[in-house]
Amino acid sequence: MLLRVNAILRRVPDTSAQDSAPKVLHLGQIRYDIERGEMWQGDELVRLTGTESQLMKIFSSCTGEPVSRSKLVEDLGRDRGQAQERAVDVQITRLRRKIEPNPKQQPYLQTVRGAGYMLAPD
Repeated sequence: MLLRVNAILRRVPDTSAQDSAPKVLHLGQIRYDIERGEMWQGDELVRLTGTESQLMKIFSSCTGEPVSRSKLVEDLGRDRGQAQERAVDVQITRLRRKIEPNPKQQPYLQTVRGAGYMLAPD
């Protein structure tokens, strides 16, 4: 008697791309743990507000790519409008004070003229 066995091939998701993605971003002396959502300077935990944490999650998901102010407003769940975009600018300024060694020079959280903001880790 001849038995036929139909093999079902399952695709295993390629986790190598996920494994190779950085789990910690280095911003000079600052470390941002993406999985935990924690920012550290040396051994000290840097306290982030809820909005700052959300901004870091947004930026860490697309490092090196500009994110528009309107996209940030949308991702933060705020109402659209000029006032809300300006509120995002204020939050970016506050986040820069925690990330940048000199907030006037912006090597990590950069303004991209005409495009928005971009996180550029080491």
